[in-house]
Amino acid sequence: MEEYLPEHLMHVDRERDVYRQMVEDAKAAIDPHETLGHFDFAQQVHFPSDPQQAGPIYFMCPRKCGIFGVCCEAVPQQVTYFIDEGMAVSKGSNSVISDVHDFFRMQGFGETTVHLHCDNCSGQNKNKYALWYLAWRTIHKLHTAIHLHFLIAGHTEFAPDWCFGLLKKSYKNWHVNCLEDLVEMCHASSTMGVNKPCLVGTENGDVLVPTYDWQEFLSDYFNPLTGIKSLHHIKFSADHPGCAFYREFAESDEKMVQLLKDVNRLPPPPEAMPDPMPAPGLSAAHQSYLYKQIHPFYSAAKRDVTCPQPADVAEIVD
Repeated sequence: MEEYLPEHLMHVDRERDVYRQMVEDAKAAIDPHETLGHFDFAQQVHFPSDPQQAGPIYFMCPRKCGIFGVCCEAVPQQVTYFIDEGMAVSKGSNSVISDVHDFFRMQGFGETTVHLHCDNCSGQNKNKYALWYLAWRTIHKLHTAIHLHFLIAGHTEFAPDWCFGLLKKSYKNWHVNCLEDLVEMCHASSTMGVNKPCLVGTENGDVLVPTYDWQEFLSDYFNPLTGIKSLHHIKFSADHPGCAFYREFAESDEKMVQLLKDVNRLPPPPEAMPDPMPAPGLSAAHQSYLYKQIHPFYSAAKRDVTCPQPADVAEIVD
């Protein structure tokens, strides 16, 4: 039957088989030295949110919260990062890398080898900065080997979508007035504890998971990998510092390229962390809008947490 399928669908079937086999191997072994992970963004949510939302707020813009998940399917459990709009430095590679780094640092199993699956979004995952970060990890032996796999565009359904589905189902039936309500909702989204919440920061600006400037930090040490958009499998190894081993598809021949600009530069690059990026916070105009337009729709106990009275409004009142 395979010879009658268009070439694209043949690749889709083969790549999906590879993905399924990795999942089964991880579940069967649950090896502390090797794990399987997936990461992705979900559609942002708004709060306040009420199962019987008041009509007037439908056309307004409540406070927004981004959602990013890193799922370890062998457990299974997904750490769900809630990114308040005041914490949203960007939705690009700096944010993705910083959250993945936090996952490895705080939620890892002490594994030495990891297989990561993600979709083909070039702005977030499939870009030079993500590859440079994984090369950096293996250079400093934070992992012995990292295998990065990209699902074929248009066929990217995988474990985070299941976890996000549980989350969204719970969200539709939950009264959400603040970030802590999102944390409680996340805990309640699965009786098996599949979704584990993690706040990136609080409404008042306290940063809990910093976003680092990986782009600036790594750019001095690495060259980009040419033709990355056509690749679906890339591997990094501590035995070959700075090298990327890549294949277009699972059955393709493996090739190798050195990404370090100077292989003789010691140490290449430093193990020290890059500088954190300050949280942007809410603009004065948006704070004023939330207070004047959205404030009455929050519960009395939480409205001053989520949209407190801004200074310019206070001056008018006084």
